[in-house]
Amino acid sequence: MHLLRTLLFVTAAISAHALPAQEWRGAPEYDVLLSSYDIAPKTIYLKAGEPVRLRFVNNSDRSLDFAAGAFFASAKMRERDADMVSGGKIRVRAGQTRTLVLMPRPGRYGAGGGNFIYRLLGMRGSIIVE
Repeated sequence: MHLLRTLLFVTAAISAHALPAQEWRGAPEYDVLLSSYDIAPKTIYLKAGEPVRLRFVNNSDRSLDFAAGAFFASAKMRERDADMVSGGKIRVRAGQTRTLVLMPRPGRYGAGGGNFIYRLLGMRGSIIVE
């Protein structure tokens, strides 16, 4: 009986941290366009607690980072996507598209290019999750 209770507890704990695959599959997709000195849209609006696919499209001829440390740290990511974010940013190579699936938490978050000069020149924005 003790073993059964332990197994039920462990199963419940795992289920609390993982979403069923079908919830990820039905997530709406939003494009985030990156260029050397711009992010479009400037403000990304998302719904709290609802899975979303963020598709980062790099339109430039160089690798770019999309940095949103607090946003990425608070969001629940699909397991296989978690390694795409490192140090609060996702790197997207020139001409590449990368899709990150996550469930955002409510809040207002700053976002921008990983390069300080790019942020000064306009590669910055915000993420609003309500």
